[in-house]
Amino acid sequence: DLNSRAQAEVTIREALRELELWGAGACFTLTDYTDSQCGSLRVIKDWRDMVNQVGDNRCLLQSLKDSPYYLRFQDKVSLWETRLADLDEYLQNLNTIQRKWVYLEPIFGRGALPREQARFQRVDQDF
Repeated sequence: DLNSRAQAEVTIREALRELELWGAGACFTLTDYTDSQCGSLRVIKDWRDMVNQVGDNRCLLQSLKDSPYYLRFQDKVSLWETRLADLDEYLQNLNTIQRKWVYLEPIFGRGALPREQARFQRVDQDF
């Protein structure tokens, strides 16, 4: 019994350590984007990879809860659950913003809808 408990706790510790390493090294893949004014900037390319990693990590945390030794690590797991839930929400919002910007920038950047162009430029500068 002591041996199985030790193995289960080591498994939970390793899973949490993997999350720490992932959290410290997680990064986006960026790609060059040329806007309508021939300006170059970087936009996020591989959303799916990051969203999948977040989802996989959330599933990992959920599986840790099935362990009878989970209570000892409940604080750390709860912290990571909150972090990953927030990150998932932020990624969804950022993805939506980037998709809309990539769609709208060429429209306003080339002078379409001149009445709204100044407003778009202000929001673009602020963002």
